[in-house]
Order: sequence, then structure tokens, then C-alpha cells
Amino acid sequence: MRFRTACAVVALLGGGIGRPTFAQPPAGPAKARPDREVLHALADLRRQYGSDAVMIEGFLMGHAIESGSVLETSVSVSGFEEHQAHRYLGFKLDTGIVYNDRDVPPALRPGRTWTRIVERTLRRFRSITVPADGLVFLVTYTHRPYDQGGDWRAELSHDHGVSESVAYYLLNADLADFLAARIDAQQLLDRGSVLVNGAPEHIVPEPPAPTPAPTAP
Repeated sequence: MRFRTACAVVALLGGGIGRPTFAQPPAGPAKARPDREVLHALADLRRQYGSDAVMIEGFLMGHAIESGSVLETSVSVSGFEEHQAHRYLGFKLDTGIVYNDRDVPPALRPGRTWTRIVERTLRRFRSITVPADGLVFLVTYTHRPYDQGGDWRAELSHDHGVSESVAYYLLNADLADFLAARIDAQQLLDRGSVLVNGAPEHIVPEPPAPTPAPTAP
């Protein structure tokens, strides 16, 4: 149900659910006509947590798939969580990503996940309104060494590797500053709280890919 619901959100992002606080729809699963059960689930989610929560679910799903998920991807609103005297609305995302230990060392995994999935989701909005003091993104992925040759996807489906979870806690006031371009992604993370497998950690966003050098005429 979670996968079908999120796919329906992605399909409907441009079609009138809630107020248009987002910039543009993500490239994600192909558009499909959601069934009645899914539409009821979306309506319940919207009534309980607001339209932006519905949109966030869809964008998280789309960006996880874009970022290279090879296993099943699922997303859900996990409800409210108290953290450091604040109430956060939680989004739980199982990315389906298996990071290659030969290419992505441990220190880079949480930053890459932030930049390619969470930050991209946030940047889809001009403002975010939720019935809480902030948002927490509970994101999981796995990692192991593997060679991208032969039937490597089938190999990963049998041996997912080691699971790792990252929780990004972000207050509404800091999110508003970020969306208004008053602070950058690093400052947003520094103002918030990030836990990797339950332990606090300082996270650095993934740097932008280098611009290719111009070719000689």
C-alpha cells in the first residue's frame, strides 16, 4: 500500500492535490490512474497531516528512485516524534539504495543521501506547513562492496549488505530560512540534528559534480 500510495502522489503532483507550494513535479514512476483505495489513503493523510505531507511523500519516493534504488522503495508518514523538547512530523523512507563500499565511503553516505533525496525534496517547495514544530526524515539504505558487472542487480537482491539509518531533524523556522535562501544546506543541517544509527553525527552535504572542462576546438 505504501508504494502504491506514493506512486499515486507522484502521478498527481501536477493535478490539484492541495495548494501549489511546490516548484515542479519530480521525474519518478510513470503516471498511472490511482485506484479508489489509494485515493482514500491520500485523503486520510491529507486530513491528518496536511497537503504538504502528501507532497513530501511523493517527492521522497521519486528522488529515491532517481538516486539509484535497486531494491523495493517505500515511504510513509511515521507520525509525531518528540525530540529535544520539540514535536516533529516524521517521514520514513526505505530508499532501496545499496551503496557500493568501493565507491562511497562511510563518511559520504549520509551526505549523499541528504543532497540527492532530502534536500532535493525540500527544494521542491516555496514553503512547508505541517502540524508540528518541524520535520524528521528517517531514511534507510544498505551498503556493501560489489562489482557492477554481470548480473549485479540480482546479486544485490540476494545480499543487500548492511543496513544504515539516518535521521534528519529540522525545525520549521530553519526550514523557512533555507527555503527563502537565507541559509544554505550546510547551515540548515548544522542548526538541526542528525543521527546515524542513533548516534549524533556532523554531516557535510555532497559537493556538486565538477563542471567538465571545455573541449578544445
